Amino acid sequence: MNPCDDCPIDDKIYECCGRHPETGAVAPFTIGKNRLLFACPQLNTAGKCKIYDNRPYACQAHHCYGYDTMNNVGDGYRILSDQWNVWHEDDNEMEKSD
Repeated sequence: MNPCDDCPIDDKIYECCGRHPETGAVAPFTIGKNRLLFACPQLNTAGKCKIYDNRPYACQAHHCYGYDTMNNVGDGYRILSDQWNVWHEDDNEMEKSD
């Protein structure tokens, strides 16, 4: 599974796909009818990487919060895991008070 498929386009452009990692190239990227952004020229109109299977090493090595969380690694997963326990405890406390 590719975690990038479900990533919102604004997050994707801010986090990783705002420019081509090797050349710095950008291209116009239209969202909807009225919103024009500049992003990596390898993004297709749906916001997915056209060369994902052969993407540059810089793209392969980039691990965002979503990737880390999905693969149970890094700070993204640790923070979510720690917070999940807090949320779960809060839910239990609410059930006891009802």
